[in-house]
Amino acid sequence: MRPWQATIVAIILVALVVSAVYAVYYSSPGHEEKKIVIYTYESLLGWGKNPNETWDQVFGEFERSTGIKVEVVKFDDAGTALTKAIEEAKAGRHYADIVIGIDNILVAKAKESGILEKYVPSNINEINKKLIQALDPDGYVIPYDYGLIALVYDTKYIPQTSMENLTFQDLLTRTVNINGKQVKLVNTLVTEDPRKSSTGLGFLLWQIAVYKHYNLGNWTDWWIRGNPRVVSSWGDAYDLFDKGDYHIVVSYGTDPAYSMYFYNTTRYKASVVVYHGKPIAWLQIEGIALLKDAPHKKYAEKFIDWFLSKHVQDLIPLNNWMYPANIYVKLPDVYKYAIDPSNVELANLYLGNGEVQQNLEQWLDQWFETISTQG
Repeated sequence: MRPWQATIVAIILVALVVSAVYAVYYSSPGHEEKKIVIYTYESLLGWGKNPNETWDQVFGEFERSTGIKVEVVKFDDAGTALTKAIEEAKAGRHYADIVIGIDNILVAKAKESGILEKYVPSNINEINKKLIQALDPDGYVIPYDYGLIALVYDTKYIPQTSMENLTFQDLLTRTVNINGKQVKLVNTLVTEDPRKSSTGLGFLLWQIAVYKHYNLGNWTDWWIRGNPRVVSSWGDAYDLFDKGDYHIVVSYGTDPAYSMYFYNTTRYKASVVVYHGKPIAWLQIEGIALLKDAPHKKYAEKFIDWFLSKHVQDLIPLNNWMYPANIYVKLPDVYKYAIDPSNVELANLYLGNGEVQQNLEQWLDQWFETISTQG
């Protein structure tokens, strides 16, 4: 063997030995790699004036203060992120440590899959107890924000009086004058596919809950009579609303606050349904969860504490446009334009989590069969 060949062989052998030592070190108990992997939805904290700066305040600052590297894997929505984690766990692969965005519909699926590990954050006393009870009293998924599903409308076309004391039935029969023509409210409504969108699913469950609670008959009749425009996602629906093709969109009760904050306008308002003098809406609660057999468990727990801390929760209102779960966060003044969930009766109370989990697939099938018969 020539000298230069011997040198190369020696270098290769040293590299192999170092790699082996590194692998043994980080696979041994107490020596996991100093990083975490998070699965979440694409738009997390992406709605502020400077999304990159906000992202750095949450994830970058955590890295700098702890020395723990953070890898965030984004999916189209939280449901897709959860499904990926479930598939990997079933295959015996454990890549992610945390899932962010499991809401009060996905929580049953997440717990049933057995992929979550219970964790009590060190700052759990700072989190709204009612939200904990509503999302997951067992403590597998911890709430970080919440907000109402609502009907957001453009007052340029829809007078505020037309949306007051509104019922689901009123959407089918009330008319407004748009460009000289009388148009039913439902014909200028765009909503989202509940099979693909959490916003659309919230709207459907809101409706099912109200129909059941007030004995209004079969909820599918509303879809047969109304036949509103249905699109795949919240983004698609809002695009049509923004362009002026439709003047009511299924969105969130914080949207008017967003419009005031960014555009200094009260043109866009939000409404909920009213029955027997009570405003009623569906509450979406989003949570963060530790995955069972997380490769970097102790670091993941640190991040969960961080994500629920007042420092991070202060960023929720103006960047995720939801109400923060931390009780010590002071809301921005612009939130006076939002619909406060504490002033609304929650349709969630009309449907238990067990009932939703048991019937959801059937309801979605019924919904799809119903709209498939429409023109």
